Amino acid sequence: MTASTFGCILTSSQLATVSWRKGGGVPTRARHGREKEERRQSILQAAREVFFENGFYRATVDDVAGRAKVSKGTVYLYFESKETILALLLLEGLNELVENLEDAYAAAKTLSADERLRRLSRAYLSFFEEKPDYFRLLTATDRGRFQDSVEPSVYQEVLSASLKGLDWVGMAIQQGIDEGLFHCCDVRPAASILWATLNGVLDLMKHPLRREMVGLELEPLYQAALETVLQGLQSRE
Repeated sequence: MTASTFGCILTSSQLATVSWRKGGGVPTRARHGREKEERRQSILQAAREVFFENGFYRATVDDVAGRAKVSKGTVYLYFESKETILALLLLEGLNELVENLEDAYAAAKTLSADERLRRLSRAYLSFFEEKPDYFRLLTATDRGRFQDSVEPSVYQEVLSASLKGLDWVGMAIQQGIDEGLFHCCDVRPAASILWATLNGVLDLMKHPLRREMVGLELEPLYQAALETVLQGLQSRE
């Protein structure tokens, strides 16, 4: 090896220094990674806006690409499918909902089981009223090919987050059974009945014609449905 050849060899630390200087203070690889993440978040924000405005099923990947000012191919470069984007947005909403439910459950450790269920139910209603766009996205998983269009790990993550709220309800019902307040035999079906009842009210009251048919505002009907289920849990028959 000649002296001139030897003089051209740089150590890894020297190469990193050169890269740092050429990149204006940021290593090229790090800058590229940051730019990719910024582009990904930009597409996700565009999808959030489009899905909230048009609904998941009316929105298209072309709409998302146009809002993000990228090509349709670029969207698919970052996200496998429209349903994958839906899953990520769902997790945003579900994580916030679960946090609210956890706060409601743990607000006071001395609460009776029925009052704890009332707090959980109020937190759920508040989420529906304050975050209606996320709530509408939740219903999008009930139709179409959501499960088949996302990675199994992503689907399980959404499912796990969805079940956490039901777990809090089940814990409150179990507390009521332990205290002798509730007399149901199986916690999970009882929790599912309460969840289905409240969701049924929320879904019903989204439609103006159905609201006219019922003749009640959302909150009184929601409260009446909750109290009816609580009475059933307390019944000995």
